[in-house]
Amino acid sequence: MESTPIDTLKTAIIKFALNILAWLPLPALHMIGNAIGTVVYMLPTETRRVTLINLQRVFPELSAEQTQKLARESIKETIKTGLELGHMWCRSIDHVLRLIVSVDGMEHVEKAQASGKGIIYASPHLGSWEALGLYVSTLGPLTTLYKPPKIKGLNALVAGSRAKAGAELVATDRQGVVRLNKALLQGGATGILPDQQPRNEGGVFAPLFGIQAYTMTLVPKLASRTGSQVIFAYAERLSGGRGYHVVFEPADNGIYEADSASAAAAMNRSVERCIRALPSQYQWSYKRYRKRPDDDSERFY
Repeated sequence: MESTPIDTLKTAIIKFALNILAWLPLPALHMIGNAIGTVVYMLPTETRRVTLINLQRVFPELSAEQTQKLARESIKETIKTGLELGHMWCRSIDHVLRLIVSVDGMEHVEKAQASGKGIIYASPHLGSWEALGLYVSTLGPLTTLYKPPKIKGLNALVAGSRAKAGAELVATDRQGVVRLNKALLQGGATGILPDQQPRNEGGVFAPLFGIQAYTMTLVPKLASRTGSQVIFAYAERLSGGRGYHVVFEPADNGIYEADSASAAAAMNRSVERCIRALPSQYQWSYKRYRKRPDDDSERFY
């Protein structure tokens, strides 16, 4: 299906905006993000509503004032994630790597690589996951699932960006998963967002911050089939536009259990640990608890 004139116009506008953003320094982008985020929080937006609902459920121990402050900061950080896409998609890989100013936990990656086993980098919607994806693709062969954007004119830009450090992108279908399995069996790596709600056939309910969340089983299944090691990772956005601090840490050992529910619960414990380390940079506007168990009458959104 060919692009419509509207899609062509949208593509041109978005590419123009991204190229402008690509040449604005990070400190300036973050100042803009703070300003936009403040306005979004002040208005009765869906982003504000969902963010507050999630935070009230997840952190009931916080006061109303603390919850509102965290919501405001989270929205600012989410806006910054979007504004940074120009740097991630339109600038060179060398430019992006210069923004990675420090790394913790590299010994976990080196140990996994030395074992000859595959590596599954599990990265929640935390900090700058685009920067993290580009960084880990420079550490060794990386194969990732890729779903083209809804605006087809952006496909070449997005796919080209994510592959510019050598990553191989495969379709989000059965054949793509087969290729992913093969790459991991050969000692390669992949990156997956473990907090993304799966389709109906691809998950189980498991606790996340004490609340049942429909959770993907792909990560534990890939680890089981291929003998790969799961390493959780995120790129913290440093204040003042100073760049990013990458953190690697091993997954909860329960993720390797054969029982899907137990493995999913262990994966969520690792997700939760990462988020608790950097709660203001998590994308709380994501409707993570939209799908509820059949015996749960409570609705979040």
